[in-house]
Amino acid sequence: MQTIPLTVTVAEVPTLRFTLTDDIPAGGFLRVRASSVQMLMSLSVSEIRVEGDNATLPIVHRFAAAEMRRDWSWHIRTLSLAVAQTAKPIARGAVLQVAPRYGSEAVSRRSRPMSYSGLDWEASLGLIQELRSQEFREAAKPWALRLTAGEPIRLEAYLKPDGRLLLTYFDALGNPAAEPEGEAEVIANGTARKVRTSTSRATEPISVGKAAPECPRIEVKDNAGRETVANACPFAMDGTPVYFGEFHWHTDFSGDGQRRMEAALRSSRDELGLDFAGPADHMGANGRYRDKTPLEQAEICRRFDEPGRFCTLPGAEVSRRYGHANLHTDSFETLLETTARFETELAPKWRAAPNRYGFDALVPLCPPGKALVIPHHSNMDSNMQEGVVAKDGRPAWCAMHWPIPADRTVVRLIEIVQGRGCFEAEQPDEAWRIGNGGLGGSARTALMRGYRVGFVGGTDNHCGWPTREGAGYCGLTAVQSRTLKTRALFDALHSRRCYATSGARIVADCTLNGLPMGSESTLEPGAERRFRIRIRGTAPLTAVQLIHFGCVLADFDVGKDSLDFETEWVDDRPGRPLQDAYYYVRARQADGHCAWLSPFWIDLPR
Repeated sequence: MQTIPLTVTVAEVPTLRFTLTDDIPAGGFLRVRASSVQMLMSLSVSEIRVEGDNATLPIVHRFAAAEMRRDWSWHIRTLSLAVAQTAKPIARGAVLQVAPRYGSEAVSRRSRPMSYSGLDWEASLGLIQELRSQEFREAAKPWALRLTAGEPIRLEAYLKPDGRLLLTYFDALGNPAAEPEGEAEVIANGTARKVRTSTSRATEPISVGKAAPECPRIEVKDNAGRETVANACPFAMDGTPVYFGEFHWHTDFSGDGQRRMEAALRSSRDELGLDFAGPADHMGANGRYRDKTPLEQAEICRRFDEPGRFCTLPGAEVSRRYGHANLHTDSFETLLETTARFETELAPKWRAAPNRYGFDALVPLCPPGKALVIPHHSNMDSNMQEGVVAKDGRPAWCAMHWPIPADRTVVRLIEIVQGRGCFEAEQPDEAWRIGNGGLGGSARTALMRGYRVGFVGGTDNHCGWPTREGAGYCGLTAVQSRTLKTRALFDALHSRRCYATSGARIVADCTLNGLPMGSESTLEPGAERRFRIRIRGTAPLTAVQLIHFGCVLADFDVGKDSLDFETEWVDDRPGRPLQDAYYYVRARQADGHCAWLSPFWIDLPR
């Protein structure tokens, strides 16, 4: 195979020269095949030419998003960039020039796969019997396109609870980029020190001493003039460390994913500076991925699990037409035990009731306290952004229906924000990233139907780059956990001691009568409800609000151009709701990034 390094910041893709290894008969069909759905959605073929005689082959089919929306399954099987039909025979040894270019019409308006580095695309040329044939006989040696990062443009710094500072350089499209040998000045606690940057790795960990919960933000400036400010010290108000990570993204284990799981986890740890991460690839009702197994996933993830530095979270996407959800467990042993039951216990239920949503059949398989089912993009369907409609005229996948009675044992979290937007409420609200709604699947609808769900953020990224959406970020989960271990993180998530952000490392906390977010309280009618709120932003704050039964109960005054906010507030309304009452805090920054803190619930004594 021939390999071409392709810098993602360069707009042109070189012409590929395929030397035929077979004779091609007149009227034969030649398919240019992509190696992944991401490649299919990123490139188009403008021309196929026979070198030497200036003959251009007529292209009888090009990939088109509209066609893929109508029949996703055909494209995912064939990955057909283009098909040409020969007018006359072409002899073995002839060279065909295939001119690819960026700019294929993306299936989704949010899809920009060509902006991601670290991908290996393979372009193949082969003979097929007919236009829609799945059979493919290679007619030439394939080409590999290796997507690499561009020049470093910006610098970011991530402060960890243990006092480590990670510096990472990014190119213009948000890819981690190696920085030439140089120096950076780090100002921590009023003291400046010089550190070396290195070409050996994009991320250079620096110890700045034990991070104290109230230490000032750390400033960094390198010798090329790039500047950044690290996130605030990642601690809750009671001193519990706050860890940032993301556990809903896809790899080569998914049929429509790309990038090897090992590469994605390595980037999560070493380049993106995450504390934890975990893939959630598409799993079938048989308990397997497209051509991989949960055991293979476990073996890969375990190699990256380093308690105290970086943890991997077990999970898989187990979705049906009527609502998409992920399964997450406290260990890979639990994941393997649970998914091993799918073929005999889950698949028959789904086959028997194809028009029902999915997680109700999944919940009984989940061991209490050891597994979570987390719905995502709950308040939209495949037609709202992707335009994908099934052959029966309905969306290929639909909004979450939130069945009653509500499950509170396993369904304890909702992915409130991800690459498709925020799903907090039924009404669209651009300021809070709510782009779609009205289908009855929002987080507030779940809360009103009796679910007690905390908030997490993800990406649903199919390019193997956790937290990322193009050059920016779109989903992140913050977890308040005493230790950085997989079981401890899971327990904190199960307790809903977590919150979601749209990608910024906002350090936030709220307590109700001293109890952490996600808590359930039993209070007498006249008992005090005292909230303490603290937000440490990454950009000036523009809004901090307390939400109660879907309404803004308190809209706090935030200081102009201030990154920090702290207050105490008491709900002393005489007629306040007394039973099954919920509250949560949300915050917004001037740069548009937001945070949603897991709710509190209050009940009356029995």
